[in-house]
Amino acid sequence: MNQISFDFDDGQSPPGRPGESHSGGHRLFFAISVPAIVERQAASIADDYGKAYSLSARPRLTTLHVSVIGIGDYDALPEDAVFAARHAGATVEGAPIAITFDRIMSFRREGKARPLVLYGEGGRKALTRLHVQLGVGMHNAGLPHNIDPHFTPHMTLLYDRKAVPPASLDRPVSWGAEEFLLIHSLLGKTEHHIIDRWPLLG
Repeated sequence: MNQISFDFDDGQSPPGRPGESHSGGHRLFFAISVPAIVERQAASIADDYGKAYSLSARPRLTTLHVSVIGIGDYDALPEDAVFAARHAGATVEGAPIAITFDRIMSFRREGKARPLVLYGEGGRKALTRLHVQLGVGMHNAGLPHNIDPHFTPHMTLLYDRKAVPPASLDRPVSWGAEEFLLIHSLLGKTEHHIIDRWPLLG
């Protein structure tokens, strides 16, 4: 698998914002949540790899998620964008998604701390389908569709200047996603607020 460059700390970057400062801003995006048992497993993996590769950063347990698609970054959270995003979320029809991440690596980000991520093929097709459905729904609701042809589902554990090479996990991280969320992120504060949620019922 090729290493991929991301400038969006929640996973998939809204286009057209190169070099933008995110301090103090607001971000909207759709994501899959991570259950507590998976958070604990992810924390253990991050700790093991942090020690093995002398990483200084700590895992972001309060905001672990799998980003599905970014909506946008804003100086102040716009009500019309929230309304449109809720409309887009309500158009999705999808079944529960069985996610399995069995690989770990550092994604490349030029001149910035690199995300240490878990990723894998388990659930990738279904997550990509959700990514596209939401992108189309966003476009129809008047938002940028932001569909990424290189969409790579993953969970970011931490950011560190040191890189971890691709490796297989001894014990894969797996769970069943039964909903997706609309999240408001306060940039620079590692703080997420759930605005809305929709079930994946099949």
